[in-house]
Amino acid sequence: MRHLLLVALLAVIFSAVFAKGGRRQQRQDVQSDIADDVEEGGEEESDENEEVDVYAEEKRLRMRIDLCKKKKCYRGEVCRLDNRQQAECVCLHECEPEVDPRYHVCSTKNQTYESECELDRDHCLCKTKQPGCSNARLNKIQLDYFGGCRKLTKCPDDEFEEFPIRMKEWLFLVMKQLASRDELGEYIDLLDKARNDANHTEAVLWKFCDLDSSPQDRQVSRRELQYIVQSLKAWEHCLVPFLSMCDQDSNRKITLTEWGARLGVNSKKISDKCIDIRARAKRH
Repeated sequence: MRHLLLVALLAVIFSAVFAKGGRRQQRQDVQSDIADDVEEGGEEESDENEEVDVYAEEKRLRMRIDLCKKKKCYRGEVCRLDNRQQAECVCLHECEPEVDPRYHVCSTKNQTYESECELDRDHCLCKTKQPGCSNARLNKIQLDYFGGCRKLTKCPDDEFEEFPIRMKEWLFLVMKQLASRDELGEYIDLLDKARNDANHTEAVLWKFCDLDSSPQDRQVSRRELQYIVQSLKAWEHCLVPFLSMCDQDSNRKITLTEWGARLGVNSKKISDKCIDIRARAKRH
């Protein structure tokens, strides 16, 4: 019973990862708006009775947008125009308050932040040695996992041995949950096949295609694994050791063959379906 509850819980968490991606972008948009308001607020005319030149304001706004499109800012930064009307990147002045503890994050230095935005802002402040940095000795602050910092336990040997089975059941449940919300997209055909396969081979292939995102080179890099690890590390203590074991040749990448072998999929059933799946999606 504990095994089934854990799988179901992880499936809910993992499917929520997709929704969180959209929420993350929405927060970033709001953060940019906040920074814009802060930077532009001091430029407003003090005389409230003076008539506003709407055309000039719109022209200035379009110019700022155009110039900032060409300016690449990094984590915790936002683009603004300086006094010479040149685009520059500055640290976020503030982040949207996040009262929901589910959106707390833990840094690699074991420090809990209210949100990913707050972590990125602190990274910018510390990197540029500005007031407000949480630790002046740091010049790089990285996200370790989503959720407040906690004591992470090691993966026992018996749980590690059964993890591939749990992983396959979990991937299949995620597919079903995404399908129920009409979020499975181009992979919907694989779900029907996975239902009739006790080994959930199609679910295993689906997740590999999903992870192999940029570039789509039939190898999953550590960078491509980063988000799933950050999302689930606090909940599944066997995930990181499992992914490390998948990389059989220790080249920091996981191939389709390595992925299938570690999950106990028959080598004869392992086939590269990613190209066909994505081609079918484009036709739809």
